[in-house]
Amino acid sequence: MGDRRGLKMVQAILRPIMLRRTKCSTDRSGRPILVLPPANVGIVYCELTEAEKDFYDALFKRSKVKFDQFVEQGRVLHNYASILELLLRLRQCCDHPFLVMSRADTNEYSDLNKLAKRFLKGSKGAVPRDTGVAPSKAYIMEVVKDLRKGEEGECPICLEAFEDAVLTPCAHRMCRECILTSWRGIACGLCPVCRTTVNKQDLITAPTNSRFQVDVDKNWVESSKVSALLQELEKLRASGSKSIVFSQWTAFLDLLQIPLSRNNILFVRLDGTLNQQQREKVISRFTEENDILVLLMSLKAGGVGINLTAACNAFLMDPWWNPAVEEQAVMRVHRIGQTKAVSIKRFIVKGTVEERMEAVQARKQQMISGALTDQEVRTARIEELKMLFT
Repeated sequence: MGDRRGLKMVQAILRPIMLRRTKCSTDRSGRPILVLPPANVGIVYCELTEAEKDFYDALFKRSKVKFDQFVEQGRVLHNYASILELLLRLRQCCDHPFLVMSRADTNEYSDLNKLAKRFLKGSKGAVPRDTGVAPSKAYIMEVVKDLRKGEEGECPICLEAFEDAVLTPCAHRMCRECILTSWRGIACGLCPVCRTTVNKQDLITAPTNSRFQVDVDKNWVESSKVSALLQELEKLRASGSKSIVFSQWTAFLDLLQIPLSRNNILFVRLDGTLNQQQREKVISRFTEENDILVLLMSLKAGGVGINLTAACNAFLMDPWWNPAVEEQAVMRVHRIGQTKAVSIKRFIVKGTVEERMEAVQARKQQMISGALTDQEVRTARIEELKMLFT
């Protein structure tokens, strides 16, 4: 495993029989086989307001204490899911502090309420394979109870900490949007873990009183990243240029709908909870109606064949662990059929875990290349986590 010679041997075997064409492919004369308009990629660096920074720093210090404990115990990889949960909250905080408060029953962050109130008041205007034996009701209720208490875990599909977790009748947990996206049918599909047939209505939702702990509409405050996005969209409004806003969290899409509505920016939304008919309707509206300038889209929405060349602007609101996921999202815009120059902008908050994730993405490319052994991969993974908590 991890032997570079083995990788080269596999490549040599596949090269004569596998047809692969990329945007960089050329013909025998050296000319590109596909000519597309240019795609300009840029980064929008955002500065946290003082109130946001206080909130983030408090959350980071608490998370670092827990991570350091795992390091001292030599159990970093044994607690990988718990660490992903810590990082998830830090990354969500970079988008908007409201996301950290998105689970009304999470008591772990209750001591941050004072800083949360300061943000609300002080930042206004700131920028098993089926065995035939169903799990017992008592077992399912126990798992749901653990979810409600905020038990950490990792979605088996996206390999991220759970967001809007659901429990299948076969007692497997995953993000709601992830499992719905993985199905080809509208009302049912297979459990990605054990391949048991699951109906949509049988999914059990982890109970919460509200998606947010605060009335986000009544207490709305723009985060620095939201403000930066609105500035970009205002520049494009007069030209009628269409844009796609990508985020990996549907809760953040919920939040973005508030300022877009208040600023009279018409939008539609596409995420994994929509069935095929609903998706087609959304894409049709975005493509054909001149007034619809923004498409809010989840990175988990899937659908490699989705053609969104009606837009020529793509905004990636939060970095993903795997840069290939971001690439796939952008390629829905910069592809055959696109006639205009494409602008791609990634939003990164300075001095936060988002900046350090960029360095981690570069290291992941080395691992993907197969240049590391199993032990080196384990060591690199630990070093990456340490980088994120420095």
